[in-house]
Amino acid sequence: MTEEKKKVSHEFVQNVQKYLEIDDKINHLKHMMKELNAEKKNNEEFILNYLYEIEEKSVDITDGKLIRNTYKTQGPIKKELIQKTLTDIVGDSNKATNITEQIIKARPIIEKVSLKRTKQKVNDN
Repeated sequence: MTEEKKKVSHEFVQNVQKYLEIDDKINHLKHMMKELNAEKKNNEEFILNYLYEIEEKSVDITDGKLIRNTYKTQGPIKKELIQKTLTDIVGDSNKATNITEQIIKARPIIEKVSLKRTKQKVNDN
């Protein structure tokens, strides 16, 4: 154990401590952001419903406008969608299944390295 301690430099210990301090701050801010976003979402829903009820698309505010905006996005491409579309095009369910599997297997696998922090659970018993 003493030899293991010698391998750990003072600089390493300082970096670990700083990392943990920053990680704690980030987690605290994330928690606060989650609470603020939930509160903002409630207000947003009320404002959108109100604008809809009074049939307005926008309201003037001190430094601009709040605009009730509608937009569309496409959903994610799923394996089932690929297979159904290929079956419709090719007319052969088996071929469509094989092509779908090849597409899924051909997706690149990206490996990333990161540092993960775990905390010991405290027993209240």
